[in-house]
Amino acid sequence: MNIRKVLFLFVIVVFLMFDASALNEDYCVTAEISDISPSSISVNEEFTVGVQIENCGNKIPEYVSFELLDSPKEIIIKEPLIINISKLYYKNSERLIIYHMKTNNDAQSGTYLIKTRLSYGREGYSLIKNYNMTIDIIGEKAELSIASLKTNPVLPRKGETVELTLRIENTGKGTAKSVKAYVSHEFRGLKQSFIGALDSNEDGPAVLTFIADKAGEFEFPVTISYKDDFGDNEIKTNVSLSILKKKSNIGGIVFIILIIVILGGGLYYFIKTKKSKDKIIQQLLKGNNFSEKNKKWGENA
Repeated sequence: MNIRKVLFLFVIVVFLMFDASALNEDYCVTAEISDISPSSISVNEEFTVGVQIENCGNKIPEYVSFELLDSPKEIIIKEPLIINISKLYYKNSERLIIYHMKTNNDAQSGTYLIKTRLSYGREGYSLIKNYNMTIDIIGEKAELSIASLKTNPVLPRKGETVELTLRIENTGKGTAKSVKAYVSHEFRGLKQSFIGALDSNEDGPAVLTFIADKAGEFEFPVTISYKDDFGDNEIKTNVSLSILKKKSNIGGIVFIILIIVILGGGLYYFIKTKKSKDKIIQQLLKGNNFSEKNKKWGENA
């Protein structure tokens, strides 16, 4: 009894194996990405993906379906994830599936993978093929430059503490991240300033403070480093700076001397005038005394 059961099961398995083998030989369907438009996909952009379904077998499958199993959150898919294909009536017949998709604002440049599954066959038998759909997203490029330069004080002199401000501007369409400016000057003080992120058409200050211990005309190399969707970037340029000589104290000394001369002259004039007035007063007093004496003498006579 047990032997009969075993033989019966063996016959069924063999039959199924031959039937599946025949199924594999007679049914054949393939899926292939035929077109991605546009070919360069940016952030927050709509695009289409065409999938070509082809009958490569000798028999017409009773059903064919194509399914998107897993899609990144950065890509929005507008069609149903499972699409049933109409019958492929003859060998080498084709069907084209069009998916309308869009990248969202959170998408970054790089390659995104969407797992897919192709199923076909007849009732009771199903053949499955798994594919990977790759979507390449390019980012926007940032373009940085020095928009303006200013110093505080406006005309720095030797010995002063100088605040140098470079305004870095992003004229590109992409966001510049980790923006840093390095100024190779020869003074004691800061040489590097971290700005952070600059969006498109945004600018930010790179502030450097140093002590100008030399006078003259200087030209400093400047390196601006940043990251965008295309990777690490670096631009090099130069800035010019004039440091004046120290202010001379001769003018102040001359001014003090003039003040002293004026004060001295005034004091001399005051003393001289006072002495003259005192002399006149004394003469007047003597004249009065003489008149009094003459008057008394006349009365006695």
